Amino acid sequence: MEGLKRVRIAKEMEDPYYLKEEKLLELYKKCLPPIEAYYCFPTSDDIVIYNQKKPKKTFRRIFYNVPYNDQEHQWISEFKQMINSHQIQLPDYFGDYLLLTFIYSVNCNLEKARKNLENYLNFCKKTFPLVLTPKSKIREILNRGFVYVYGRDIRFKPIIICQCKVFEKYYKDYACEEILLATYFLCQFTVNNMLIPGQFESWIFLINLNGVSIISLPEPIKKLIRALSDYFLSRLYKNFIFGLNFLTRILYKFACNFLDPITVKKINILDKIGDPIIFKTIRKDNLEQQFGGTAPNLPVDEVDGFFPPRMPSEHFIRDDENKDSILISEEEYINKYKSGLIPEECVSPYIYNKLKEKPEQNLEMEEQIDNPPEIVNNEEEKILEQKISDNQPLLIHNEIQNSNNNQFMKMDSSLVRINYEKEKFKRVVNYNWNYGDEASLPIYHNINSSKLNDISNDINQFGNKRKKFFENICSFN
Repeated sequence: MEGLKRVRIAKEMEDPYYLKEEKLLELYKKCLPPIEAYYCFPTSDDIVIYNQKKPKKTFRRIFYNVPYNDQEHQWISEFKQMINSHQIQLPDYFGDYLLLTFIYSVNCNLEKARKNLENYLNFCKKTFPLVLTPKSKIREILNRGFVYVYGRDIRFKPIIICQCKVFEKYYKDYACEEILLATYFLCQFTVNNMLIPGQFESWIFLINLNGVSIISLPEPIKKLIRALSDYFLSRLYKNFIFGLNFLTRILYKFACNFLDPITVKKINILDKIGDPIIFKTIRKDNLEQQFGGTAPNLPVDEVDGFFPPRMPSEHFIRDDENKDSILISEEEYINKYKSGLIPEECVSPYIYNKLKEKPEQNLEMEEQIDNPPEIVNNEEEKILEQKISDNQPLLIHNEIQNSNNNQFMKMDSSLVRINYEKEKFKRVVNYNWNYGDEASLPIYHNINSSKLNDISNDINQFGNKRKKFFENICSFN
């Protein structure tokens, strides 16, 4: 599987510079996938449901870093040949996983997939990069509350909310294209920052029609729904619709007879606020009170009230679910990563930093601490001699100073011999660890006095911290 590359909107897309304001930066960090999300892996049915009799009716949700069957490989190969024959230049971020989304979006009709691909490439060329700045229209529109992200579902998928009443109230203040661009920015921001490819790649889309007639929907909403379908393929996991009147619900049920069953399964028409159907997918503390949840409603017209996305709760999995059956352990996750099952670009930042935070030499020293190379008798050690060069010996005594300034730890073993590398030569140091007694720094002979002071001062700085002591003694300059 090729490495993951994504649509780049601009440098500001990944780290909008106005987010350097402390409050906004904190909100930005909270909207990123939580640690638990990285331990949540999809079941086989969450990845793909193969239709053996009608392969073109196969339903796939996960496209990145997952195996494909022979039929899918064949479609991809044929699609590439078609792309080459039409001399279509693909951007560098286009991998097989994206090609497959275009194939499935049109029930595996490769000719339609090619036309949609060309439209998509033209859309990207025309639209991106989008730049978010403190005074940009994008920021202003995002904070109007037309469309925003608020919370995650029980499997960490972000929830995008479309408020049709807000559209009706404010949409005339902006050009339709300006509203669409702001929404594209939000959606691509969500793709780049809030999903984990290979684990969950889609979102929940909630449309609130309360107080608005579906017949007289503002033009930006109609265009927005079409655009999301055309340009953000396979991103919709479930669609919840609030506020449909009785007549419209009847018409929808009739229309379901002519819609694709997979599409019908994604759409949920809610009869009332707080319909229990939605709480099978979203916890109450991740849903605003206006929809029957317990999370506070976001204030309309507040500056920075909607972007960056808000996370009203730190809990996502339902209370009646067993976390151990849903999440793997940290140890299992690390083993997956070390085995190459989790790509570098999708690994948990927490685990990545945890594994990379210690220099290699410190890890080696920790191994020596956990498994001492040698324990010798508690008798006075003879002077050891180590050649620094052909004509200069380094003599090290294990004589113990009585100064309190040099006391640094207690240990329950006898003499421990520790070998370590220093620049281009090796020194052998002997320390006297007396059970229950406080040992101090050994005397170093034939060492520059300033070097000795550096050693002593550095060791004293860490006091009783055994780990820090050994990290320091391995990193003298």
